[in-house]
Amino acid sequence: MGKQTDISAAEQIARLMAQVESLSRDNERLARDNAELAKAASEAARAPEALAEELRAELAAVKAERDRLIELVRLSNQRFFGCRSEKVVPDQLSLFNDMEAAADDSDEPEFGDAVPPRPRRRGGRRRVDYSKLEQVVVRHELPAGSRGCPECGAEMEGFKVEATYSLRMVPAHLVAERHEREVCRCPSCCGANAAGEDVPASIVRAPMPAPPIKGSFATPSLIAYVVNGKYSSSLPLYRMEQELRCLGADISRQNMANWVMRSWELWLSRLRARMRGLLLEGGIVHADETEVQVLREPGREARCKSRMWLFAAPACGHPIYVYEYNPTRSGKVAEDFLRGWSGWLVTDGYQPYFTLDNGGEVRNVACLVHIRRKFAEIVKLAGGDAKAEGAGSVALAARRRIDAMFAADSGFDEMAAAGEWERRRLGRERDLRPLMEEFFIWAQARRMEATPRMALYKALEYAVKYWPYAMGALDDGRLPLDNNLAERGIKPFVIGRKNFLFSDTPRGAAASAGMYSIVVTAKANGLNPRKYVQWLLEEMPNAENPDDPAYLDSLMPWSESVPAEIRLKQKAAEEAAKMADDPIIDIDPSAFRDDGE
Repeated sequence: MGKQTDISAAEQIARLMAQVESLSRDNERLARDNAELAKAASEAARAPEALAEELRAELAAVKAERDRLIELVRLSNQRFFGCRSEKVVPDQLSLFNDMEAAADDSDEPEFGDAVPPRPRRRGGRRRVDYSKLEQVVVRHELPAGSRGCPECGAEMEGFKVEATYSLRMVPAHLVAERHEREVCRCPSCCGANAAGEDVPASIVRAPMPAPPIKGSFATPSLIAYVVNGKYSSSLPLYRMEQELRCLGADISRQNMANWVMRSWELWLSRLRARMRGLLLEGGIVHADETEVQVLREPGREARCKSRMWLFAAPACGHPIYVYEYNPTRSGKVAEDFLRGWSGWLVTDGYQPYFTLDNGGEVRNVACLVHIRRKFAEIVKLAGGDAKAEGAGSVALAARRRIDAMFAADSGFDEMAAAGEWERRRLGRERDLRPLMEEFFIWAQARRMEATPRMALYKALEYAVKYWPYAMGALDDGRLPLDNNLAERGIKPFVIGRKNFLFSDTPRGAAASAGMYSIVVTAKANGLNPRKYVQWLLEEMPNAENPDDPAYLDSLMPWSESVPAEIRLKQKAAEEAAKMADDPIIDIDPSAFRDDGE
């Protein structure tokens, strides 16, 4: 019995030990569960705080994106519907009342008793110089039965004539030229030939100037009318078609387009090629480009963008404007045009201009106006200088610093007019370089504080990136601080694009580029473009060697061979060279796609 009791006790002890071990494991598991629960409870306690922080960060990002999009919309509205001038002018005129704004009541006589008479303007410049116009006298006399004196009835006699001037419009008219060529023959030779003798019949026709287009009734004056209307006055061909129909000639726009392209291909393309050669002989070139739509371009949809490029020689020499049509905006276009050329290239901030590999040594100069423009737009969005100043606007401070640079540079305008380029360079080095270096340091610091992706940050980033190139203008007194020369040069095409909107074929676009080259260069050199084109089309078809560079040089707008009647008076030439025009709204670039570029 004792032995059985001992075994039972051992078993009980073993069982107890097993239970202890099981309880111990349960204890450890409960401890682990406890720790996990504590951890979960701690994380659960922190979750609302983390979630709130995450939501706050997301909300801030959404607000920043909202502000950025609102800014983009406002900038777009300002660019497409706002005033084009970069000056901040209070109460600026609307684009839609430019006719009323251009009217000046002071030029018109006042009638009626309601308006008090103003004192007669004395002296000053006469509005119209009547002595330079054709004079027609319109005589006004008293009728025969009205010459009796109202007091005594005696017949009155004239003692003076009062003269006033008015202007009458004589509409354009077409003249049909009947060319009659005298044909002479030798009676003796012709008689012998008719009698069967071996003698040639001698018949000679009077010489006649060669027409610009053989077999066409279009004269140089008619072609020049079409070229001037389309490329100088920005009239679409269909409007000229209607005008000519009113004048008695039913000439289709297809005919006019053919005249322009044939005149370009046969004659004027030679002059444009020579202009390009003379342009690249200079050491300074301005460049710009804009959009053009070509409907029937091989391998491209009608909605794809094409480009009209402009390369211009500066006004410090003979102004030359050479337009170049190309389907793309690729930097390869500028590389090919400037192949082998070395010198200063003045442009906006389009990046391919700054990475040209044309085989020459190109030194880039960035346009300071483009840098200023981005800050000026932000100031406009803020409501003008006063509101921006009250808000401590960084954009306003940047714009004013750049304005101070232009003001300092204007002090050297007389040196530029006199061609004293080295004096101008030294003056800029003294007065302008410190301002520009200080701005660069200031802009770098402000960029670090600006909100990324917002307009101010982008403006500062653009300024910092291109500022070293803008300072390149200090190295040569001939260089301007801006690219306004090319901007003004591209403007006639942009204005014309508002009216005719597109070119039908690449051939037509190339002809348009060439015609703009001729017309705009003529204007910039003080010529009447219509008379100049007419003169070219009269001269070139009758030249012995129209490809001779010396002959082409004699046809250039600045050549002494250009007749005096083609040249405008100095003041009129200066006004024409400005290429000013009424306010315009630019075409929406979103209407086209960048496919194929």
